[in-house]
Amino acid sequence: MLGMITPMIVLNGHPMLGQWGRNTIPLPPGQHHLHVHLPYFLPAKIGPADLTVWLQPGMALELEYRAPMWAHSRGALGSAPQPWNGKGCIIALLAILGGWLVLVLIVIVVSVLSFGQ
Repeated sequence: MLGMITPMIVLNGHPMLGQWGRNTIPLPPGQHHLHVHLPYFLPAKIGPADLTVWLQPGMALELEYRAPMWAHSRGALGSAPQPWNGKGCIIALLAILGGWLVLVLIVIVVSVLSFGQ
């Protein structure tokens, strides 16, 4: 679903639209601040991630941004591979929903068996 949202890249305070996959951005040597997020409705920014990089003359730097699995978690930005942030929230949510489903099924089975007698 997040694949339909175009990532926003902010480089040294200047916003630019990115794309999923490889984005090549030529930069002069020196210090650069990189911010990446996904623009959205609520929350306004999904998966914000920041990184300050130092580039030497002739240096190429490859970074990876990974959007979080939970919209309110931070994204991951740095050398590949990056972790899936928000995984614990998703696992907890699925465990709670699974527990409620099991509880509802138990109540249904008990009520059917008690009315059947």
